[in-house]
Amino acid sequence: MDRAPSTDGYDIDWNRALELIKKSGASRIGLQAPEGLKRALLAFAAKIEAETGAETVISGDPCFGACDIDLQLCRQVDLMLHIGHADLGDGAAQNVIFLEAGMQADLYEIAAKAAGCLRARTVGVCTTIQHVHKIDQALLALKEQGMRGIVGPAGGRIRYAGQVLGCSYASAKAVDAEEYLFIGTGRFHPLGIALATGKRVVTADPITGEVGEIDTDPLLRRRFAAISRAENTGCFAVLVSSKPGQKRMKLAKRIKAMGEAAGRQMFLVYLDNIEPDRLVNLGAQAAVCTACPRVALDDAAMYKIPILTPPEFEIMLKVRRWEDYMFDEIQNCE
Repeated sequence: MDRAPSTDGYDIDWNRALELIKKSGASRIGLQAPEGLKRALLAFAAKIEAETGAETVISGDPCFGACDIDLQLCRQVDLMLHIGHADLGDGAAQNVIFLEAGMQADLYEIAAKAAGCLRARTVGVCTTIQHVHKIDQALLALKEQGMRGIVGPAGGRIRYAGQVLGCSYASAKAVDAEEYLFIGTGRFHPLGIALATGKRVVTADPITGEVGEIDTDPLLRRRFAAISRAENTGCFAVLVSSKPGQKRMKLAKRIKAMGEAAGRQMFLVYLDNIEPDRLVNLGAQAAVCTACPRVALDDAAMYKIPILTPPEFEIMLKVRRWEDYMFDEIQNCE
């Protein structure tokens, strides 16, 4: 097969991957990608087998990020290629190579358009792994509009300056910005920036060309309602993810002990994918999620019971004040 796998809108260095496979001498290769890139895996698997002679095995399970390495498949192969995300640096599996997928979209025009909505002169610029390789385009656009764009440093789970994750906004919090510009798709990341920093956030989508401003009030109202609902229950499931980049057992045990000290019935639940039916079958009246914060904050409407983040559970127990509400960030897993 001479033609590269089709990944419209993305730049992926397939040739580098082939070189790494040949150099490793691996005879069985695992392939994992998020839903948007899965269709490319069949063609890439055929290319690997044709050019290296190695056997390929594709992970068919959902993949939600670099935190979600298919460890079962890792144990069955010599080398795993995880496509589309950046390494979190947690060493979850030693035989994994991360093959990043950068989007081809230009950031200059959308940043120049967003400049009209910005009020400050010093602006923190944040984006996701798909666009971080072009963040300099956004900084140039702001500079030409008389603004100073600044990016936070890499470190910890953050691989690149200016990058944010759905579970970590360390790079955003590290800069002294008056407000922030988030470049990317969706509203979860800019909501996280706003909650983590307490600053105004302007959003700019390089795919749709839309520019807007994040309002955290609707989310906070929903979270206050969830805390109030949970307060009237007595039986809590403390959810612990088996995903290597989300597993926080030590935190889960601390939450369990805290709830028991307050007279609540608490039990630990260890699972891979957190889904509504699984919690219903357990008979839990409420849950505290120590896994990905999206489960409680973004997917709450899917669940019949209230699901809280650890900081929200502390608010419910009056250990933390509502005024000190904080976004649940994952700094490390243990």
